Amino acid sequence: MDARPEDKRARDLIRRMEIITKEAQDNLLRAKISQAAQANKHRSLTFPFEVGNRVRLSTLHRRHEYKKAGELRVAKFMPRYDGPYTMIDVDRENSTVTLDLPNSPNLFPTFHTSVVVPYVENDADLFPGREFEKPAPVQMQDGTEEYYVRDIIEERRRGRGFQYLVRWVGYGPEEDRWIAGSELKDTEALDVWLAKAKGNPSSPSSVASR
Repeated sequence: MDARPEDKRARDLIRRMEIITKEAQDNLLRAKISQAAQANKHRSLTFPFEVGNRVRLSTLHRRHEYKKAGELRVAKFMPRYDGPYTMIDVDRENSTVTLDLPNSPNLFPTFHTSVVVPYVENDADLFPGREFEKPAPVQMQDGTEEYYVRDIIEERRRGRGFQYLVRWVGYGPEEDRWIAGSELKDTEALDVWLAKAKGNPSSPSSVASR
């Protein structure tokens, strides 16, 4: 008994749909293979970080730190990364790194490698135009020169008082200096450092002798 025309059309339609489905599956598989190949070009088979490396840290989950109380700022205008920070420990098995965060004592210092990126130091000989101009000192009325304090990095006891390791605005770690607490007593930077020690972070900026 010959098949009816509508049965033949139905079988043809089913075969075409099967062919189209298989072609779509093949195309999807090829796309996945291509995406994996492109992604692997930027991946290393070895753990890319070592203790002592400097990296920048994503601010994606820390953007509240860049806002003052009641301040509204559009997220896209905030820095995507801050730092650089120095690695003090690495965990290859869990793909995590521990950073030295001297100005964030209340922040847990261990992060997954997905939120850090290598920090590439500028070569001033090859790219002098990329170097930031170091700000000139502030000339005081008595002729002394003073510089803006960016951060207090560390403290240590000296005699009956304390000294504080200061980083200056526009200068790198190589210019850090230990300054007596008596010279910083009128600076906001010291107030911020002491407040952070009590769990009340703020934003540092002030002037001090260098």
